[in-house]
Amino acid sequence: MRHLLVSDIHSNVEAMDVCLARAEKAGFDSVLCCGDIVGYGPDPNDVVDRIRELEAVTIRGNHDRVACGQDEPADFNPYAKAAALWTRAALTPATNEYLRALPLGPLGVGAGAQMVHGAITDEDDYIMGESPAMENFILSESHLTFFGHSHFQIAFSCDETGKVAVETVEEADPTSAVLPLKPEKQYLINPGSVGQPRDGDARAGFAIWDTDRSRLEFYRAEYPIGVTQKKMQAENLPPYLIDRLAHGR
Repeated sequence: MRHLLVSDIHSNVEAMDVCLARAEKAGFDSVLCCGDIVGYGPDPNDVVDRIRELEAVTIRGNHDRVACGQDEPADFNPYAKAAALWTRAALTPATNEYLRALPLGPLGVGAGAQMVHGAITDEDDYIMGESPAMENFILSESHLTFFGHSHFQIAFSCDETGKVAVETVEEADPTSAVLPLKPEKQYLINPGSVGQPRDGDARAGFAIWDTDRSRLEFYRAEYPIGVTQKKMQAENLPPYLIDRLAHGR
């Protein structure tokens, strides 16, 4: 089985469509989504429609929770807050209902794997280095934990001695890389952000988990950023959010 892994789409339908087209070339059988389908971008309803059409197994993210009115953006920065409130007003009743029904992670997804949004510790926590990775490995009995929230395409491992490391991936071509998954290790894997990468690479990020070959494939795909930016400008979304798409920050 080949599972397409997406996260942090953030209402960016142009990025989502390019990722799906690239993933179809690579081949996949099912879709797993680590949350934050909406927020920041201009097309929340279209992106949710894509996820629903794919019958993706999805958990909620913090922006999903706020956009559908389950929480308020009290801890959001001013830019995220403005976008969250715009998103809330833009949602159709059907989209709102779908977001409200999303389960909270961790969610088991078979074969010794689970999904969380931010971290096992809390859906709003970030895994940005070895120390928070260790905190989450201590709480995990799963071979694989897929997470999002940080918008960084990255994989952490923990070996039998308890040593935590950032995994080095083997580049297959300029748009993809491969990580063999060893049975004696545990992994925390972020497939990257589809709609708002922050790791210095503006291309949309996603991954494919190949269970038959015991490996993880990371992908990056260029998308028409200018189209998304023009839509955001037309909706008067914060200029900071518009500009950052071009820089992957």
